[in-house]
Amino acid sequence: MEIEYLEIESDYLRDNPWKDTYKRKVAVVTTGSTEDIPGILYLSGYFSTSLTQLNLDPLSESLKDRVGRLYAERNIGDLALILPDTFTSLGGNQYLDSKAIGLYESFLMKELVPLVREKYQITSLGVMGKSSGGYGALHLGSKYDFQAIAIHSADAYFEYAYLPLFPRVIQTLRRTGTPKDFVSMFWAQQDRKRRDLLDAMMIIGLSAFYSPTENVELPFELETGRIREEVWRHWLSLDPVRFLEERKEKLRGKSIYIDVGDRDDFHLQYGNRIIHEMLNNWKIAHVYEEFHGGHMNTSYRYDVSLVYLYENLKAK
Repeated sequence: MEIEYLEIESDYLRDNPWKDTYKRKVAVVTTGSTEDIPGILYLSGYFSTSLTQLNLDPLSESLKDRVGRLYAERNIGDLALILPDTFTSLGGNQYLDSKAIGLYESFLMKELVPLVREKYQITSLGVMGKSSGGYGALHLGSKYDFQAIAIHSADAYFEYAYLPLFPRVIQTLRRTGTPKDFVSMFWAQQDRKRRDLLDAMMIIGLSAFYSPTENVELPFELETGRIREEVWRHWLSLDPVRFLEERKEKLRGKSIYIDVGDRDDFHLQYGNRIIHEMLNNWKIAHVYEEFHGGHMNTSYRYDVSLVYLYENLKAK
């Protein structure tokens, strides 16, 4: 097993509004041959980057070690696992093109994917992720030419996933008055992992990806808490339980794996159940598993999805 680090100077990210680096590192883990192999694009959750999947964790396996073990056990064969750094000043990524934060979808699909497909002679490509990464995998996987998709606890049904957070973050956001000022304050803190700060930062990040203009438009008024209906409608248009309807024909023939904990901390089991029901109604074959657990510390589920992706990509 080998790890190669690439650096892509992205034209799509060069002039992003937050001046985040446009030189993006990508780690590619290969288990054996680098010719005519399946590839898997891994998208990280919020407040993370895919590169952290290579870090040592004394209580769990890194994704690199997990892939190595599955390969040694002969549960998977030769493949390329692609881990791009897509971290932003707003704490994470939803893998969309956004005027307010940057063209990350275009970076991935128009620069990164063509480069690695050619370099590693990838014959079939899958995409996987958890949480925000699961959202990204579902968004990109239902829109582009991926042969297989694996989503873990994907952001879906925004009424349950996000709406409960709004009243919790209003007081925190009111301390600074504007999203930009809050971001500056956040990065100045030494204890920035506090739950109130993280929740508020995530809502700002989601606002940048989901709101319709080049400004970071919050979906509620800071003074009263009233929902800003036009902005909220735009958020909902980007909810998988809404956008998948118009993409259902693109999902046919793809291998799709979905799982979620039955006690997810963000109530994501409901949105994923809805997606499962939609796929059943459309008679689109897929695997859906609901396990006993919450949102955190569920990387052991990758044992299932990585084998699923490899087996289905190898057969394409």
